[in-house]
Amino acid sequence: MIHLASFDLIILFFILGILASWLGSDLAVPDQVSKFLSIFLLLSLGLKGGHEVRMAEDLSGFVSSFSIGFASCLALPAVLFFALKSYLGVPNASALAASYGSVSAVTFITARGVLESEGIASSGYMVAIMALMEIPAIVTAIYFYQSATRRGLAKRSAVLSVFSSKSVVLLMGGFAIGLSLNDVSWMGVAPVVQGAFKGVLAFFLLDLGVVAQRQLREAWRFKLFAMLIAFGVPLLVGSIALIAGSILGLPHGDRILMAVLVGSASYIAAPATVRSAMPEANPGLYLALPLALTFPMNLLFGIPFYIELSQIL
Repeated sequence: MIHLASFDLIILFFILGILASWLGSDLAVPDQVSKFLSIFLLLSLGLKGGHEVRMAEDLSGFVSSFSIGFASCLALPAVLFFALKSYLGVPNASALAASYGSVSAVTFITARGVLESEGIASSGYMVAIMALMEIPAIVTAIYFYQSATRRGLAKRSAVLSVFSSKSVVLLMGGFAIGLSLNDVSWMGVAPVVQGAFKGVLAFFLLDLGVVAQRQLREAWRFKLFAMLIAFGVPLLVGSIALIAGSILGLPHGDRILMAVLVGSASYIAAPATVRSAMPEANPGLYLALPLALTFPMNLLFGIPFYIELSQIL
């Protein structure tokens, strides 16, 4: 049973955005404001993670956590591509492999907020692991697409663009800066990075709720297939990652975050790359399913479920 205590009320902002869009409200966050919110959250998360690693006395779980994350980023795209290519075609199968093999930074950010509200500690290096997990699945999916369509030479720039994407630059750059900050320097930025984080996240979730509801109609065109891919696959692989983390002895908070990462789907980095690398792919699959179905499922059910499952284990 999922306890109400595991449900962070900040998620109500996301629900408000969905409700407002469903009612036909003219509520909308300006594009420039939305971009600023995402930049703030990603950079703040990187800074905080880097500083936590600097202050940490024990980094023994990094190798185990990274091993689980890296393995999932290679295995999941391969399984999805070969399972779906005959049903959906190579472009759509490759696009879904990229989206569901990669990770969602916003889901991770929200999960960390929930864990902090619950008093569950997690390691700062999980931020670096999240950033590293964004790339391999997208590159793997593009490789499958290029191999099947023989377009490798024309699409090399799409692979390189993954490494220069906003989310990777902000997360890894912020992590490096946070790692270099001493206590005095950190105290200068901490009031903004930590103090304003939850409030900025609330506005960002409100905006995502509006956007997600608009994609919902497109996502539900695929009916049972949509539910299997958007709900079943993430919960299954997330649970497997959590069990693997428990076997390898990861701390309570770290294995929950690992489950959240493996069970999430990218709707920023992956779709941006897919759009240029695989123009034949249907956005109703690789964008609508992760954003309109998987993201809210993880916020409302997945994160509390992983917390409960981790406590049982």
